[in-house]
Amino acid sequence: MTDQRINVQASFNGDFCMELGYHLGRALENSDDNVLKYIGCDWIDTPIINEQFTSRNIASIKQIFTKAQIIGDYGAGRYNVIIKLGRCARRKALKGLNIESCLPDAESLDWVEIDLENLWIEIRLN
Repeated sequence: MTDQRINVQASFNGDFCMELGYHLGRALENSDDNVLKYIGCDWIDTPIINEQFTSRNIASIKQIFTKAQIIGDYGAGRYNVIIKLGRCARRKALKGLNIESCLPDAESLDWVEIDLENLWIEIRLN
């Protein structure tokens, strides 16, 4: 049986994290909030492969932790990021497939919660 960490690592690779950062930046630009629309995401770190990457964790906890660099006049810094995996992302990640199709619409911020004071972001994938 394939180690599920290998599959998840294949899905949450540098290319996906780069696209997720760009996607988050586009969603922030589209925000109606006058602070959020002027900040951006410079990058999202590739998650560290450890015990959080097991089939049991992804199926039950449904989230992955990493860091992001946010840029702008207000709110710039290193943020803790929680990536919550929806059904699409879980299914594809467990198979080691590309999960870019699981990114929500960048026209809204309905899939993002951001706390500029405490430096954390929650991202909900489809």
